[in-house]
Amino acid sequence: MRTALLSMLVALLASGPLTFPPVTVTAALPPTELKDLAPPPNFFPGATYDPAIPAPETLLGFKIGQRAASAAEIQRCLQAWTSAAPDRTRLVEYARSHEGRPLHYVVVTAPSNLNRLDNLQQDLARFADPRQTTDAEAAKLLETLPAVAWLAYTIHGDETEGSDAALAVLYHLIASADADMAKLRENLVVIVDPLMNPDGRERFVKMIAEHRGALPNVDDQSLVHDGYWPYGRGNHYLFDLNRDWLWAVHPETRGRLREVAGWNPVLFVDAHGMGSQDTHLFSPPREPINPHIPATRAAWSERFARDQAAAFDLHGLVYYSGEWHEEWYPGYSDAYASYRGAVGILYEQARIAEDGVRRPEGRILSYGESVQHHVIGSLANLRTAQKNARELLQSLRDNRKLALDPAGPYGHRTFAVLPTANASRFRDFTDLARLHGFEVFQTGSDFTVATATNQLGQVVTATNLPAGTLLIPNRQPLGHLLAAALEFDPRLSARALDEERRELLRQGRSRLYDTTAWNLTMFFGLEALMLPGDLPPGAQPYEPTPATGGLTRTTGPVVAYVFDGADDLSVAAAARLMERGVQVRTAEKDFEFDGRRFARGSAVVTVLDNRTYRDDLAAAVDQTARELGVRAAPVASGFGPGELADLGGRHFQRLEPPRVALLGRGRFDFTDYGSIWHTLDHRLAIRHSHLEDGASADLGRYNVLIVPNAWSGSNQLSLEAVKEWVRAGGTLIAIGSSVSRFTADAAGLSRVRPLPDVLGRLADYELTVLREWLGRGSNTVPAEVLWAHQPTNKLSYPWQIVEGTHPDEKELKRRDAWQALFMPQGALLAGRVDTNSWLTFGCTEPLPVLADRRSVLMAADGVEAPIRYGYLTRAPHPAESAAKDAAATDAKTEDTKKGEEKKQQPEPPRIGWAALPPGTELHLRQSGLLWPEATHRIANTAYVTRESFGRGQIILFATPPTFRAATRGPMRVFLNAVVYGPGLGASHSFMP
Repeated sequence: MRTALLSMLVALLASGPLTFPPVTVTAALPPTELKDLAPPPNFFPGATYDPAIPAPETLLGFKIGQRAASAAEIQRCLQAWTSAAPDRTRLVEYARSHEGRPLHYVVVTAPSNLNRLDNLQQDLARFADPRQTTDAEAAKLLETLPAVAWLAYTIHGDETEGSDAALAVLYHLIASADADMAKLRENLVVIVDPLMNPDGRERFVKMIAEHRGALPNVDDQSLVHDGYWPYGRGNHYLFDLNRDWLWAVHPETRGRLREVAGWNPVLFVDAHGMGSQDTHLFSPPREPINPHIPATRAAWSERFARDQAAAFDLHGLVYYSGEWHEEWYPGYSDAYASYRGAVGILYEQARIAEDGVRRPEGRILSYGESVQHHVIGSLANLRTAQKNARELLQSLRDNRKLALDPAGPYGHRTFAVLPTANASRFRDFTDLARLHGFEVFQTGSDFTVATATNQLGQVVTATNLPAGTLLIPNRQPLGHLLAAALEFDPRLSARALDEERRELLRQGRSRLYDTTAWNLTMFFGLEALMLPGDLPPGAQPYEPTPATGGLTRTTGPVVAYVFDGADDLSVAAAARLMERGVQVRTAEKDFEFDGRRFARGSAVVTVLDNRTYRDDLAAAVDQTARELGVRAAPVASGFGPGELADLGGRHFQRLEPPRVALLGRGRFDFTDYGSIWHTLDHRLAIRHSHLEDGASADLGRYNVLIVPNAWSGSNQLSLEAVKEWVRAGGTLIAIGSSVSRFTADAAGLSRVRPLPDVLGRLADYELTVLREWLGRGSNTVPAEVLWAHQPTNKLSYPWQIVEGTHPDEKELKRRDAWQALFMPQGALLAGRVDTNSWLTFGCTEPLPVLADRRSVLMAADGVEAPIRYGYLTRAPHPAESAAKDAAATDAKTEDTKKGEEKKQQPEPPRIGWAALPPGTELHLRQSGLLWPEATHRIANTAYVTRESFGRGQIILFATPPTFRAATRGPMRVFLNAVVYGPGLGASHSFMP
């Protein structure tokens, strides 16, 4: 049969070439008319352009506003225009994104300015620092200096119209042959950053292309307008770069910070998009406004807004300002620039991704029109800046002078950051402070301050500051920015508080747009003080020393190598060594070997454990230490003096290499997912897997499963599968709103419960809090009672200290619902730390932790609460309190005293649902807005819990511990959970 077929085929081929009928493609029908969808507008009708500079459509292949240009297309335009006009432009690459895309800005100015551009930058820096120039010298400079205006677009990648507007503005600035643009180029140095987030934009442009049909689509619910998880807002790691200005976690931000500092702009425009059914918003903002924004900004914002409104009115456009736009958080683009002395302006345009969107009134707002609105605003702001260039420059200098004035608001205040054994965290903080342009000093010896304010708001006296303390005086040119970043407890105005509370009561929502607390030292988990004075004698400018990692060499015998657990990098060292096949242990207690003290949580590599290690053990330790920039210490003897642990004892536990899976997509919060991803990549730098469908995945491949915060319920996990996986030895880590999936009664997993579920059993949880506290202190029974031969008839129980009982459950539910209205938008609270838990390795007390509107976790017996909200200290002795009130008491009449005695009833010593242990005070709020009602709901609840389940464990975080990759204290707890959890909290069968 096969032979016959072959013969037929040969004969057929021999007869000549084969021919087939032509393939016909059915032509797409033309779209029906959509008359309301306008074509891309002519952005500058009547303008004349230099023919030597290529028009945008010749470079793009389409008109600006017809569709969103890609990052590569934008770059092509920048390169072509700057090459064609080298006399008036300069193209600067200031950073590379995580995906390797370049970030550029274009300088546009007159040839006379461009020829002296470097000198102009230097003169602007001298002019902006009143210590470098006298007023007379500054006045002379002012006659010749152009002002710098910075226009920035599309920091959120799916707000695409901004970058296309930037192309239209850039082409007009560069190529216009009209006299008004020539004059503008003479008076201004215009810097245009057309694409602040190339990775996010490219992801979203790809989504648009995937869903683009043959016909225009004007339904904003369609995928072509909205995209899909993780959308295009964030960068590669899905971070909101508009919140990264304070933390500078990402290369895009770090590059921008350096360039903005180098140029000292007087105008900074930040162009965004918002809901497609909205209109157009621009500055000024409404209350609350951060008190450290220079006072001059309000008048300038009003002036710019009036000119921008007039430009919009000329085109018959509608717009608004204020409303939802407040400016409390200092980490936004426009706000950050304002603290530096610029006029920061925000644009928010109704976001159109493609074609157009039909609005409620029936008309279609086209993509080109949304681009045009940004163009109109940009040119209006540039013209205002041009008209007021010298005044704006003088205003910037005046704000810097005010910050330097000894009689000004920052005249006598210095922030002190105490040294710590956590060297990498301390180094990262100083690096960030210097990146912001803060002038940092350091002490060479111990010194004592008479008074200072700590991070709990307490005034402390006669405090010793050790050598190596960082000192950051507030009285410096960037004093406004410095105060915004470092002041412990800024306060909202009475008006803002009144409006916020009314909104909560009437609408059940906050008027605040972001977190209300962000103090840099608290986010870093570093102890700091505010000193009421200038720099002490002997303080010297801080000189950074490069991190020199590696193994300290020794010629003697070695039994182990140690990475000190006080440093966060010890966790990364343990993880990376295990990934290299090295057996690692960790110390549950502080210890001392060879005369050197090491903190609990230290990573310990013993020679005995690794006798079969196939490579050079010392070389592996040295390589890991060098990669991380941390020191590893060789140990000659494992003997711990006195009662300190010895190397062979039970306090050095062997770790299990983590095999990590991170759940994502679906209904998970992509910002929390991204911060966890970034932490695993950049704080640990270990391999891990990302799962979309945990319900069908083989969880047996992993021993750590991370479930990020979720927007709403997710069905991406099978609870039964998770239950069996944890029971077999898995470590489940759930965060924020995702916690509720595992704490429901029906889940049959965690014994942790949200507060509303246990209001009828508060006594049990209250007893747990008291028992935990009593277990931390000295509870010795008096000797005469303990050693008596006859039993005592006087026993006391913890619950007897509580005066009164809880209200009935119905009343408690009413109170809890009321208190829930006032949960914080984001506040930093003082956490108390259980140092007996391995989860708190590397943590100090009090530990600043974020609280927000998410889970309120209740942990009773059988569940560990390594960190609870609320730091307990010894209460003042009654005699001390009495002395403070003595004068007031003596001033009262006898009749008043008797009346008060009758009215006074014993109050139960409770904060919310839990009693205060005898003789203690609870410190809760450190920074940010926390209403009294929320205080009583949150106090003593758990920030993090740990409980055993079978051979595995469940770890729950009330709020994201890797928030913006900036909360370094809680982040350490998370790293401990990921790396140490499989070995310390879970059990595994012995493998001989």
